[in-house]
Amino acid sequence: MRKIFCIGCLLVMAGLVSNQVVAQYTEADMRAYVEQYKQVAMEKMREYRIPASITLAQGIFESACGKSRLAVEGNNHFGIKCHEDWVGDTILIDDDELQECFRKYEDVAGSYNDHSKFLTTRKRYANLFQLDILDYRAWARTLKADGYATNPQYADRLISLIERFNIARLDTLVEKGEAGLVAANDVLETGGKPSGGNRTEPVAPPTKPIPPVKPAAPGTPGTVPPVKATTKVFTAIGSEYPSGTSPFSYRKVFENNHTYFIIAQKDDTYEKIAGDVQVAAVSLRKFNDVLDPNNQPVENEIVYIEAKAKTHNNKVHIVQAGETLRYIAQRYGVQLHYIFKYNSLDENSIIHPGDQILLKH
Repeated sequence: MRKIFCIGCLLVMAGLVSNQVVAQYTEADMRAYVEQYKQVAMEKMREYRIPASITLAQGIFESACGKSRLAVEGNNHFGIKCHEDWVGDTILIDDDELQECFRKYEDVAGSYNDHSKFLTTRKRYANLFQLDILDYRAWARTLKADGYATNPQYADRLISLIERFNIARLDTLVEKGEAGLVAANDVLETGGKPSGGNRTEPVAPPTKPIPPVKPAAPGTPGTVPPVKATTKVFTAIGSEYPSGTSPFSYRKVFENNHTYFIIAQKDDTYEKIAGDVQVAAVSLRKFNDVLDPNNQPVENEIVYIEAKAKTHNNKVHIVQAGETLRYIAQRYGVQLHYIFKYNSLDENSIIHPGDQILLKH
């Protein structure tokens, strides 16, 4: 795993500093940091109206994912100095000057609270609170413009981090209320959406008597065959599905089985879609079970922009002529490898019209 050196994240701010040591951390450290502190960041968002994504991104850069000396010994993740009004514990660390005084907290939550107070009580940051709370890009750029950091790349670094890990979803969850807060626990790693809330289920296929099980023929385990241009793909029109709300997408978003997707346009590529929805092209191919890097979506094809679900409420699908296992996975918004698992199939299994394909245990 590529190491990220925090020396590039060092910032000098009015009243704040970032990391007081040169530390290194990995992508796994960043993910762990978001997982560990997302709840406190979301709580502060509700209380102070500062996007949780912005707070978490700043915490990662300014504390070296909680690995800086100030973070480890002082629970201070935002480099807040003592100032004359501080009456709590302190810690001395060399920064702009030798042995500067920084605030020391009993826990990290105290640091997060002070960070929120800092932004809400300084007039220079008043412009932030005129912004859309879901527009993390505007927040990052306004922070930089209002003098929070001298690093010319500060806003871009925050935006890049938020988009890389889709942290802005937490902002949306906070805005949806308590149900969203509870559901946030499993969002980041899976890229999925909570099963509760006001989501509308897609219309189920017409019901008809289910014939006796005709199992698909297993093949020899191997590599998923490339999707050929002539392979049937699952297409849709927007009116067939409920609209979604995705703050990190420039395209119209829809939902299927609690999973967000867009509808491919003519001459679309995964690379083009990736730029519009802020998800890596390689991830889009993974979400849509496309392994060949030369394959591209066709017009009106569903392209999921996050990991599909593990099951579907419709337990069984009856195979129709021309359908493939990938087609079924796309139609129901279920991860292909789970369909393999439920049906004791493998990557090279052949299915026939009339076969029953389980969509859940």
